Amino acid sequence: MTDQQASSNVTLGEPPPRPQKNVRRLYGTPAQIRSGLTFYRVMAFITGIFLLIMVAKILISGSLFGWTFWDGYELYLGGTTVDGTSNIIGFYPAESLQDARSTSTLIAQAHGVAYVVYLVAGFRLWYMLRWGAGRLALIISGGLVPFFSFFVERKVVGFVGSDLAGSSAAAPRY
Repeated sequence: MTDQQASSNVTLGEPPPRPQKNVRRLYGTPAQIRSGLTFYRVMAFITGIFLLIMVAKILISGSLFGWTFWDGYELYLGGTTVDGTSNIIGFYPAESLQDARSTSTLIAQAHGVAYVVYLVAGFRLWYMLRWGAGRLALIISGGLVPFFSFFVERKVVGFVGSDLAGSSAAAPRY
């Protein structure tokens, strides 16, 4: 018997069904999507809180509209004053301290790091659910406008819930 005759006798069975038209397939299992949603929600709250603290600090320090509550003073952590006393935390003029960290800088840096992680969490969720560019723009704007991350987070939870309810189960990825 030749190889050509042997291969003609093999039956492969029925092929799997083809995907239906107008059925959106997700890029993650429901458990993966729920896990991504939890991570996104945590990061939305952390980013929103840091943004609110940063805006409150800007308003209190008066650097937004030129208002001054403590003219020339800033809240600093650490460092030493000009007369040699060490500072743990306190309000001082900028030129009166050495090696001190401004709380404005620390808050802005913490918000920046939290915002980057928030973007990663939002992009991961956006990718798994195969959303359009409008929802990605909504997620991106959530960490830029004060109070907006809390509203965007509620909208995203609604979008994920409706998408999980309305979509067919995704194939396991692993």
